[in-house]
Parts: sequence; C-alpha cells; structure tokens
Amino acid sequence: MNRTILLAVFCFAFLSFAQNADAQYAASLHREYGKLVDDRGITLTDNEVRNLIGDDIFNETYVGAKRQCRAGRTLIWSGAAGTVVGLGMMIWGQELFTDSPYLPGLGVATQGQVGLALCAGGLLLSSLGSAALDVGIPLSIIGKRRLNWVADNFNSGINLTCHVGATPHGLGLTLQFGAL
Repeated sequence: MNRTILLAVFCFAFLSFAQNADAQYAASLHREYGKLVDDRGITLTDNEVRNLIGDDIFNETYVGAKRQCRAGRTLIWSGAAGTVVGLGMMIWGQELFTDSPYLPGLGVATQGQVGLALCAGGLLLSSLGSAALDVGIPLSIIGKRRLNWVADNFNSGINLTCHVGATPHGLGLTLQFGAL
C-alpha cells in the first residue's frame, strides 16, 4: 500500500513538472490603439514583436503601420481642433462684422475689418482642419488594418501541442496552442 502511494506521488510530481516550456507566447496577438498586445493584455515591445514575427515583416509592415496609426491619430485630433477653432472664429467674426454696434477702442470701419479678418482666418483654419481630418481618418484606418494583418499573420502560424500532466483540476490531457 505504501509503495503504491509513493509511486503515485512520484508519478504526479513527474507529470506536474513535465510542461512544455517552448511557448513563451502561447497566446495570440491582438491590436489595441496602434500597438500589439497578447491575450493577457500585455503590450509587447518592439523587440518582442520583432522576435515573434521576424525581421522581414517587422521592417516592411509593422514599423510603417505603427507610424501610420500615430500620424493618423495626430491628424485627426489636430484637424478636429482646427475645425472647431476655425468655426468659432467665423462665428465671432460674423458677429463683429454685422451685429455688434461698437467695438471699444476701434472705429466702425475697423470693427468690420476685424470681423472680416476673423471670418477669413476661421474659414482658412476650418478648411485646413477638415483637410487634416480627411487625410488622418483613412491613414489611421489603413495603419490599423496593417497591424491587424501582422497579428493575423502571426496567429495563423499557431500550432496545437498535446501534453499529459498536471492540470488546474488534477491530472489529465491538455491541449496547448503555441507559436511555431
């Protein structure tokens, strides 16, 4: 009886340490906000991404896609701000040009000129902001799709391995999805 228990303990100990240590990143990759993360939500550094996907895809696709996402976000935010400020300048300029009877310290003709200048500057700023939005949105979408392609390319190379050993609920057969 004691030998059977001792043999079972040794078998359990042996099987519990018989884990496959090859798959450092057994989880698949996903894109979040212009960065690649694993299933645990950990953002991968550029060196980790380079090691996972290889130098060719890293240099040809990943670096450019990350730059596109960053440039697209910058253009979107600056374009939105420029559009809002430009519209505000046009509204304020229109009020000065037409409705306001007197601007302290300035004559009536100068008041109209200030309003006209504000309208023209606001129109220019809102046009530039709109153009930045028109360029930034597709640029961001293209960059995100390229990052998704990198993640999908990595995830398509995931294989299935089978282990006999300890599981969270005892001994058993486990299937592990790991990188090639």
